[in-house]
Amino acid sequence: MGNGGWSGWMWVWGAAMVLLWVAVVGAAAWLITRAAASRRVDSPDPRATGMERARAILAERYARGEIGTDEYDERLAKLR
Repeated sequence: MGNGGWSGWMWVWGAAMVLLWVAVVGAAAWLITRAAASRRVDSPDPRATGMERARAILAERYARGEIGTDEYDERLAKLR
């Protein structure tokens, strides 16, 4: 025990623990970044007003073909 208790393969376990914690911190940072990015893409603009969001939904429905041109124009006019 003259070398401070780090005899044999003990240094391998110390290095493995350091690598484990680096991996845990890296995975946590990656997950947080992905969650923030997906929230940014899926959610509407937080600064958008209710009317802007209503127009965006109406435009999406028109683009998907759920409503026709006449109905789109009529509803858009009501939103103005």
